Amino acid sequence: MKQKLLASILILGLLISLAACSGTGKDAKGESYVLKVGTVLTEADPIYKGLEVFKKSVEQRTDGAVTVELYSGSQLGADEDVLEQAKVGAGVGIITDPGRMSNYIKDFGILGGPYLANDYEGALKLMKTSVYKDLVGEFEEYGFKVLSFNYYQGSRNLFTKSPVTKPEDLNGLRIRSSGSDVVTKSLEAMGANTTVLPWSEAYQALQQKVIEGVEVHNSAAVGSSIYEVTDYLSQTGHFQLLTGLVISNNWFEKLPEEYQSILTEESYNAGKYASDIVIKKNGEFLQTITDAGIEVVDVDAFKAAAESTYDDLGYRELKDKIDKELGR
Repeated sequence: MKQKLLASILILGLLISLAACSGTGKDAKGESYVLKVGTVLTEADPIYKGLEVFKKSVEQRTDGAVTVELYSGSQLGADEDVLEQAKVGAGVGIITDPGRMSNYIKDFGILGGPYLANDYEGALKLMKTSVYKDLVGEFEEYGFKVLSFNYYQGSRNLFTKSPVTKPEDLNGLRIRSSGSDVVTKSLEAMGANTTVLPWSEAYQALQQKVIEGVEVHNSAAVGSSIYEVTDYLSQTGHFQLLTGLVISNNWFEKLPEEYQSILTEESYNAGKYASDIVIKKNGEFLQTITDAGIEVVDVDAFKAAAESTYDDLGYRELKDKIDKELGR
């Protein structure tokens, strides 16, 4: 009798165990996943430091079931190449900006428009608008998942070989552009000639006088030592560079729901961590730049010149909608 009872208990336990393991992929554990995340930035950059926090937190909270591999300096590939891999379902992600996302949905470029925000808090408010929410939803239909869009890289300024205090000073100067329409059109509206180059080639291009300046935020200028091959920093602040961690939506949907929540939460936490470093250390970055002999010029004459970008790219209606939602 005891043997029959013991056998019944063992069988019942086995059935319960099998039932627990036979659920859908959303609930099943035991699978392992690898997410490769790339950035053009160096390992010294605050954004990369944020990604290190993301990696550690995700791996801890999933007990190692999700492994995050980080690649700095475009080692994983150019942003455009990584996005294409993500689009078809590869387990890859990239820190990218609205300009590159506009290659898939043109209207995404509005979120990276010139002087659309004045600081980090202003940029975050853009991500609460209906325009942003609609665009992110549409982006998923293209195969992408935005884990969070709160990785602030700072104000974009002009680093040049000659002084720039007004739009006329940019006339004839070759300034590096990332290639996105919103960046190129904004620089041209401000008076520059643009040359499209990968960021990894900017330093050498300045050395060889292929270009005469770049537009970049202070942390990246320090991380890539751009101040070594330029002479002036014009604090135009034409873009508030808020970037996002974008991965494959197809890959994301295969994760258990618990892991999906973990990735989303920890990306936001990592973005906040990185952004706080950027804001706190901007003074240090600026000090490093001035210690290198760079002359810093404060300017405010470019905002009016850059406004035509919204008309050139057909963003006027969207900009008016954003301005209305933000009460300005």
